[in-house]
Amino acid sequence: MTLQFTKYHGAGNDFIMVDNRDDDRRVWEALDTETIAALCRRQHGIGADGLIVAVRDGGDADYRMGHFNADGSPAEMCGNGLRCLMKFLDELGEPVRAKDEVAIVTGAGTVACRFVEGDRVQVAMPVPSFDATAARFAAGPGTVGVAIDVPGLPDPVTGAAVGVGNPHFVLYSTEMWEGEDVHEIGRRLAIFEGAFPEGVNVGFARKEAPDTVALVVYERGVGPTLACGSGAVAAVAAGIAEARFAFDQPVNVRMPGGMLQVTIGDEWSFAVLEGDAVRVYAGVVETPFRTSA
Repeated sequence: MTLQFTKYHGAGNDFIMVDNRDDDRRVWEALDTETIAALCRRQHGIGADGLIVAVRDGGDADYRMGHFNADGSPAEMCGNGLRCLMKFLDELGEPVRAKDEVAIVTGAGTVACRFVEGDRVQVAMPVPSFDATAARFAAGPGTVGVAIDVPGLPDPVTGAAVGVGNPHFVLYSTEMWEGEDVHEIGRRLAIFEGAFPEGVNVGFARKEAPDTVALVVYERGVGPTLACGSGAVAAVAAGIAEARFAFDQPVNVRMPGGMLQVTIGDEWSFAVLEGDAVRVYAGVVETPFRTSA
């Protein structure tokens, strides 16, 4: 089967986008876990942080987003991916720019998106929650300022567990996080089932200015990424919970791939992520697509 794709990125967080608006089941059959992982593998495949399938929704929403991590595992939510999906749909001729609000069904529920200026897209993200169930956190009832003993690490890691439709653990530091720490702590914590049975995205944050946080995210099933939309929301939420930022304050989130902006409403009333989406190139591959492990 021939599979057409277009590659996009949001602040460097890149995705293979597949048009399946008519919900052709052959597309889903072709995109098994091994194929998705092979397509996303940078050394041998197209290379991406994940793969997204665009589907037209037959219910109350406008579209559905099938989202998979680079290892082929399904993922619930991706703010950068949603912005890229909006740009993808726009270039496919869908009337997304003409709507005040585009409803897209994700694994974390229906999310509203809209173009605001040029190719900048706002995404009404799931409201961050520090409830242990929402954060998929199993190490205790508290989720803010909790210390976790992770096997293989010499010292406990202290941070905030927050759910943004998917699980995050955010660690703030006054110093710049070194690459070795991001890899070692992130790799071990992301798969530590004693605290996060479903895995977790690990955010390494540092407040740079009254309205800016520097952030690197180690994503489960991916590794360190140039940007992570839900991770940006989680970092700002943790910053508010720890009195680093304020409600209704637009916070710039500087990530290795670019800048995003997050605003969280008073008393956790809403969460908005804003940033650009960029088309990289389009191509065709034959499936099943396989590479050596």
